[in-house]
Amino acid sequence: MKNDLSIVFKYIKSYKARSLAIILSIVLGTALIVGVGTLSRSAQQADVDRMKRECGNYHVRFKDINKEQLDIVKQGNDIKDISMTSNYASTDLGEKLPINIQRASENYLKKDSKLLKGRYPKGKNEVVVEKWILNCLGLDPNINQEITFKLYEKEKPETFKVVGILSDRYSAKSVGICEMFTSLDESSSNKFDTYVEFNEKTDILKNINNISKEAKFSKEDNIRVNKELVSSITTNGVLDQESKNTAIVVSLFAGFVMYSIYSISIYQRIREYGVLKALGSTNFKIFKFMIYELVMLSFISLPIGILIGMGGAQIFNKLSGNVKFEIKGVATPFVIPIKVIILATGCILLVSFIISILTYIKIARVSTIDAIRKNLNNNKKVQKNNFIANKLSKYIPVTKSVSMRNIFRDKGGLIIIILSMSIGGLMIVRDNYTDKEYQKRMERFELNYYNNGDFILTSKGSYNSNSAISKEQINEIKSIDGIKEVKTASILQTRMDIPKEKFNDLNYYKEKEENAKRVGKGHEILENKEKNTYTIQQQIKGYNDEMIKSLDNYVVSGKIDINKMKNNNEVVLYIPHTFSEGSYSTTIIDGGKPAVDIKVGDTVKVKYPKGKMKTRDDESNYWFMKDGDNYDYEYCEFKVGAIVDYPFADNCLYSWQSGIDIITSNEYMEKITGINTYDLVYANIKDGANYEDINKKLGKIGSKTAGTTTKCMIKEKEIDKQSDKKENVYRYGIIAIIFTISMFNIINNVSYNITSRTSEFGMLRAVGISNEDFRKMIIYEGLLYGVLSSVAVIVIGILMQIRIYNTWGFEYVGLEFEIAYMDYILISIANILIGLFATYIPARKIKESNIVESINIVE
Repeated sequence: MKNDLSIVFKYIKSYKARSLAIILSIVLGTALIVGVGTLSRSAQQADVDRMKRECGNYHVRFKDINKEQLDIVKQGNDIKDISMTSNYASTDLGEKLPINIQRASENYLKKDSKLLKGRYPKGKNEVVVEKWILNCLGLDPNINQEITFKLYEKEKPETFKVVGILSDRYSAKSVGICEMFTSLDESSSNKFDTYVEFNEKTDILKNINNISKEAKFSKEDNIRVNKELVSSITTNGVLDQESKNTAIVVSLFAGFVMYSIYSISIYQRIREYGVLKALGSTNFKIFKFMIYELVMLSFISLPIGILIGMGGAQIFNKLSGNVKFEIKGVATPFVIPIKVIILATGCILLVSFIISILTYIKIARVSTIDAIRKNLNNNKKVQKNNFIANKLSKYIPVTKSVSMRNIFRDKGGLIIIILSMSIGGLMIVRDNYTDKEYQKRMERFELNYYNNGDFILTSKGSYNSNSAISKEQINEIKSIDGIKEVKTASILQTRMDIPKEKFNDLNYYKEKEENAKRVGKGHEILENKEKNTYTIQQQIKGYNDEMIKSLDNYVVSGKIDINKMKNNNEVVLYIPHTFSEGSYSTTIIDGGKPAVDIKVGDTVKVKYPKGKMKTRDDESNYWFMKDGDNYDYEYCEFKVGAIVDYPFADNCLYSWQSGIDIITSNEYMEKITGINTYDLVYANIKDGANYEDINKKLGKIGSKTAGTTTKCMIKEKEIDKQSDKKENVYRYGIIAIIFTISMFNIINNVSYNITSRTSEFGMLRAVGISNEDFRKMIIYEGLLYGVLSSVAVIVIGILMQIRIYNTWGFEYVGLEFEIAYMDYILISIANILIGLFATYIPARKIKESNIVESINIVE
């Protein structure tokens, strides 16, 4: 055993360059597997933390339960924490903000927020409030100030003392839920919302089911599982599919490179193996030498690769920017991926074993005498000329013919070189193409929520007032130092009667109708059998010039003419465009088919009830079509000048994406409806402006109108950009490592291919080939490698694009199939340069060598 290892160690020292190349391949492969696994494992933990930020820390909320049920919940297994709230009151209609006032246990307040100032409430009418809510009220975040509200269905106003300021809860702020909290006394409350957090290593869903059965909870009425968080916790620590796929692909590729390098190294020492066999060594002993050598190289490489992978992942986190989540200072965490390290080690050792077997099979076929003579039947290979090379050689110069024959002589080596040169390019094509779909999907996701400004002011005025943002407030916003532009929208909730034959996708509306019935929210569409029409919810929107210009990117047909929109009834019509997948339809932007058959030049009519709604119930019945279509209506007619597939502005309160909205100018809307206030304002700031100072000023301006919330989207946009940057560095970092491994393999194979023919080149030079012709011959060989690999990339890449397009849902996000021409051009140029570079190094050595010595070299 000791002697065997000594021989193996001498082999490693004798072939330092190739041993180092193998070590580097293993190091880079291991580093990539461990690095990706570390990032994936850290991302799993980060996803849990992000879900806690966005959805709350609790795993389940038991809603509207009594004291007896609360006692049963407290007896549940594996509970880490229980917190409670109980509804106290809500602000009355017409107050500055629609605020829910909750009694809350102290640990509930500590879960998703932290105390910035003051203390938690103890006495009657003492409250803690989030910072952003005070900003919406136009108040500074100070303690000991008093706030008076008229409460819903209570006779007298009540005054609350602010004793503490809370940090903003993302889960509530992102959807505009306004709450403030007073202390909870369990003995004085009859109904509770109970938030339960279990130990994360336990079976959370099983524990929820056990408590629910014991307390006899109704799934519909009482149980609200925090599904996103529970799902994230369930997968946390599990070896994810991406890590498995990366380990398999990288191991195969690293093994491919190792096999190529090791095979060449073995052929170079075949005479020594022949001598050993002549001295009595068996084939099995030779096989053991191979195993020992690769295992020894693996054990040298693996620790280095693991450390580089983990260190690289942490450096990556630092350089690309940790995505910080505002819960207890959590950033993208660094987690040691034990399972991934075991996976990487197992993969590399398995690959080493397989390479030993494959290499042994090849050399076992060589007899002892042939091995000593280094007779590897090369003459037979030379005679197996490629049919294409034979045909082409008749029409090209002799030097190029020699190059082509040499390239096609070793088909296995040629395939290895082409694959090595192609894999990086194919990964770039794949990642760029899938990234296009991902970016479009994320863009669509953001567009659906209409967060299209740095700051968003949304007015939710009461049913019996003309409460909305005034022109004076708009002028105040425009005058703030640092504001670049202000976009405004007035919104009126209306209805439209559409003949049945005009629907292109009636199924889309019927699906929405079924969903509305399922959740008990009235109707989305009403059928009028007498008129053979359907009535749908939709809106009239009045935009200022800046908002109208934002529609230019979404025009499907026609032309937007702002002057005509100001002076007559020509409008832009938003029509939802749908895409059907099976029996399910959804709206998409930049694709799909229009939900209804209305064209530019058509006239459309909308209607809205005369007068104002008298009560909140009246407004609810109208919005959700609970009272049918029995109203005394005002009617308005419009001529369609342009059609868009995205309306750019919406408060997401009424018809949202499904309405066929009329978009006119704010001047014309005021003329026909009398509305001269605004429901939605987007404010964008100049580069370098102090957004925190602007946020305070906007909060004070917005607070002048009851029901107006002010949201700052600057930080969210920064997080999104940071996440995109991180994703790009991560993706192209993997490609760079694969490319580096490929380069070693390409240079190794091409160098061996050329240097193994040193004697042939020496003979060509001896019979009179000039240095210039020799240089051209080598350049031609490098060009051939580059061209052949580029052809492989283009053919395989286009087939791969077609498959990705058909399986990734590109149509779902409104993307048509496109060949990535620019990617293929750049990859082809890169491949040709790599081919030239790979042939240049060995060619220079041959050119500088003595002709006689070259002829006498036996590789």
